[in-house]
Amino acid sequence: MARNLQLGIESNWALQYSDSFPAVTYINDSAGKPIYEKITEISIPVVFDKPIIAVSVVTTVPVGKIWKYAGYLRRSLTSGLGASFVGEPESLFLGKFNLIVFDDLNINYSLSLQVPKWFINANITIYQYEGTDTTTLENDVAAIKTALGI
Repeated sequence: MARNLQLGIESNWALQYSDSFPAVTYINDSAGKPIYEKITEISIPVVFDKPIIAVSVVTTVPVGKIWKYAGYLRRSLTSGLGASFVGEPESLFLGKFNLIVFDDLNINYSLSLQVPKWFINANITIYQYEGTDTTTLENDVAAIKTALGI
């Protein structure tokens, strides 16, 4: 069963979260360069209610380095037993919008994001898809109802 989505229309996307996280410097090495503490896992303080999101992670890449990995994203649900992680962590590409399509559960969820330990800052942006999300099954049922005059 295929899904009919309109991902290319900018107005179908709503900004849900955007923030920056600098790593903390706690000491300088013998050459006077700062040593950074690892950025801890970032809990996104937004409850999402749609299964399609786009996540961007941007950082300062040192001259001469090529970084592509931006960490991973985990989804959690609140149940009667407390918060529970759902599914496998989603790996993210650096400097690109990562399209994430979760299994369509009709339930709200939260996100957490862990960037690599070598990041000295992280700029995170998350959009939620608010556009049309139908399946070919829904179109087929509508066509049958029209044909039957229902």
